[in-house]
Amino acid sequence: MDWLECVNTYVTVIEEGSFNGAARRLHTTSSAVSKRIHWLESRVGTQLLKRTTRSMSQTEAGTLFYQGCVESLARWQTIIDDTRSISGSPKGLLRVGATVAVGSKFLVKYLQDFLELYPDIQVQLTTTTPGQLPEMNLDVFISRELEQLNSLSVKQIPLLERKIAFYAAPSYIKKHGTPTCVEELADHNVLIWGEKPEREYRVSNSKRITVSGNFSTTNPEALFYAGKSGMGIMIVSEFMIEPEVESGQLIRLLPDIMAEELTIYAYYPNLDREHTRTKLFIDYLKARLMEHQAQKNAS
Repeated sequence: MDWLECVNTYVTVIEEGSFNGAARRLHTTSSAVSKRIHWLESRVGTQLLKRTTRSMSQTEAGTLFYQGCVESLARWQTIIDDTRSISGSPKGLLRVGATVAVGSKFLVKYLQDFLELYPDIQVQLTTTTPGQLPEMNLDVFISRELEQLNSLSVKQIPLLERKIAFYAAPSYIKKHGTPTCVEELADHNVLIWGEKPEREYRVSNSKRITVSGNFSTTNPEALFYAGKSGMGIMIVSEFMIEPEVESGQLIRLLPDIMAEELTIYAYYPNLDREHTRTKLFIDYLKARLMEHQAQKNAS
C-alpha cells in the first residue's frame, strides 16, 4: 500500500471521527479505510485506534502519531505547492476556518476577489464554535483572540482592530427611545452575545457597565436578526453590520461612546515553510482590510 495515502487516511479518520465519515470524504469505502489503518498499524508496530462496534478513540501512540502526520502532510503539501508555483500560478486547496460570525459576516465578501486573482486555488470554508481553535487540519483560522493557544504549534497575526459600539433598529428607537448615556442602558433591553442573560463591558471612559436583556444567544445570525427586528440594542463591531448601517436598518447609538476593542487574528500552523497559498491569503486579507480602513477614514 501507499504510505502517504494511508497516513492521509488516518488523519481523515481522526478529523471525521469515524471510518464511514473518512470514506465519504475520500470517496472510497469503509472497508478500504479499515484496510489502510490496519496496514498502517502493522507498519508502525503498535495500535493507533481503539475500536468497538459503537465508538472509536486514539491510543496514546495514535495521538502522537496523528500530530506528527498532520505536520508532515502539511510540509509535503508546502513542497508540492511551492514546486508548482515556480512554473505557474499557486494551486491547491486552501482550508480556511472561522467562527460563524466572522465567516458569514466578514470573510465571505473578500473571497470572490481572492479566487479571481488565484483561479487555481480552491477555498474550503469551515465554521466553528467561537473562542476555540478547532481540532482539524486547517491552513488558516480567522477569529477573535483565542485563549489557551499553543504558541509552539500555532502562529498568530493581527488582521483587524475595531471598537465595539451600540446599535438598534429604527423600530426599537421609535418604541423605546434613544439612550443618552451608558447608564441609561440599564433601562433598555440589550441583546446579549453569549450564554448568560447579562454581560459586562468596559467602555471608552474606562467605566465598566453591566447590561442585560430578555434574549441571549451564541448564534450570530439570530443576534443580527433580533437586532434588525427591533427586539433590543446590539453591542457589536460595525464591520460585522456595515451593510445594515449603510442601509439604515441599524442606527448607531451613543456615538461618542465605544465599548472594548475587538481584534481579529489569523492563526496558522507553525511550520518550517509556510504554504504559499496560506501566505498569499493572509497578505491579501491584510491589504484589503488596510484599503477598507483607509476608505472609511477618508469618508
